[in-house]
Amino acid sequence: MITSAAMLPLYRRLGMRPLVLACVTMLAGGVMNILPWGGPTARAASALGIDVSTVFVPMIPAMIVGAAWVLYVAWRLGIGERKRVALSGPDASQVLEEELANPEFVEDVAHRRPDRLVINALLTFALLTALIMGVLPLPVLFMLGFAIAVLLNYPSTEEQKALLSRHAGNVLAVVGLIFAAGVFTGILSGTKMVDAMAESVIRLVPTALGPHLALVTGVLSVPFTFLISNDAFYFGVLPILAKAGEVYGITAAEMARAALVGQPVHLLSPLVPSTFLLVGLVGVDFDDHQGYTLKWALGSVLVLLLIGVLTMVIPVVGRG
Repeated sequence: MITSAAMLPLYRRLGMRPLVLACVTMLAGGVMNILPWGGPTARAASALGIDVSTVFVPMIPAMIVGAAWVLYVAWRLGIGERKRVALSGPDASQVLEEELANPEFVEDVAHRRPDRLVINALLTFALLTALIMGVLPLPVLFMLGFAIAVLLNYPSTEEQKALLSRHAGNVLAVVGLIFAAGVFTGILSGTKMVDAMAESVIRLVPTALGPHLALVTGVLSVPFTFLISNDAFYFGVLPILAKAGEVYGITAAEMARAALVGQPVHLLSPLVPSTFLLVGLVGVDFDDHQGYTLKWALGSVLVLLLIGVLTMVIPVVGRG
């Protein structure tokens, strides 16, 4: 929302296609979605019963290279747009008057604290450092960071109540989802269904591919996360693959990292609400966005997988 609102007027003024804006924004989101608070990493760690930091921290080099890949793609697309505009001129259909999506929108300034920018920045930096270093479990660090931030910015009880009430709806929805997913995975594990399905997967995987199950998981994460939701893949499919990977000496953390590389393509799925928001904001058709962005998203997947293999956080061959 922030990127589209800020950059769309510039794109239109320069005559650039909004498809390019949607593509670059989506590619950046696909790489950054691996962050622990992005969702997929927390889901994968929760489903496999491991700490988030053991999954995320080794993937940082792959994310850095992935971000560099996105910048390269943006440069390539920018060069192409410069040539297109020079040859054919700005697309007149894109030169539109800017209108608010919601004319009744009122900017919220009541909860801003500009006079505490420095201390909030220091708190954010300290929290990120602690998250990367794994000082404490992820939930504990976030609870401590939130408690300190609330006390610093909203010292009175009334202000804190107003703030919590404002965001309670979103929080309760996420908490409900996590509890439901926990119940689902608990049933699968407690009834030994995971063990039975893992044995079936092991029998289906060719003997030659068994030791390479981490790479197989990385490849499978592309169609799986595109065709089904993240919850279904990470809570339903990944535990089965991880159970099968144990036979070949592949750890749960390694399988979780491999399962994350499909996120750039996942964001092109029609099951992702934010994608509909993006195409709606920039004014392009969903299918046009998919067709234009898919090859670059697949490139992001290959970059993440390749760097994960080169840094040995995603094993080519298991130890079994």
